[in-house]
Amino acid sequence: MNKMASDQPRIGVVGVGHLGQHHVKHLVKMKHILFSGIYDHDRDRAGMIASAHNIKSFDSLPELIKECDGVTVVTPTVDHCKTALQCLQNGKHVFIEKPISDSVESADTLLKAAEENGVFIQVGHIERLNPALLAIKNYELDPKFIEIQRLAPYTSRGTDVPVVLDLMIHDIDILLYFVGSKVKSVAATGLSIMTDSVDIAHARIRFENGTVASL
Repeated sequence: MNKMASDQPRIGVVGVGHLGQHHVKHLVKMKHILFSGIYDHDRDRAGMIASAHNIKSFDSLPELIKECDGVTVVTPTVDHCKTALQCLQNGKHVFIEKPISDSVESADTLLKAAEENGVFIQVGHIERLNPALLAIKNYELDPKFIEIQRLAPYTSRGTDVPVVLDLMIHDIDILLYFVGSKVKSVAATGLSIMTDSVDIAHARIRFENGTVASL
């Protein structure tokens, strides 16, 4: 792990769209970090967010990277790998919005880069910190059948990737967190109803410990 310049790590945000703005809003309030600033390829949007929070907007990603110990990557999923890889290769810790990337291969590339450069990469599976789920986790249950349904009105946000990577990824992570067993088999079906990619999905997952889940 790289040494920080001070006891307060310098943190920057890449991507200040819908989710990125939430990251900025919370990070600027944290007293234990130094907020370096933001970068977004949409310079007008970056300028607007910078003015709203009285923070610095960098003209390029390399300029932001130079002023940070860690970076939160909140770009569209299809840009996760190239953005995070540049940060990791420059020795910066990375907190990246879920999903880590849009393919297994690019995800492996990021994990390898983090290991080779002695830095951390953390994926933002924040539902693990949901108070309701934490309360259930405390009961140390041994479920044999789990059914998860996620129903919501259609929205165009997040349609750069299939619904499995945008939303079901939350449910898959929660499932793995609760079951604590390796996956034995998966039977899945996906349909394209509203978009050109899969926007309705169903999966039946069997685990080595006998648990069966329907998502």
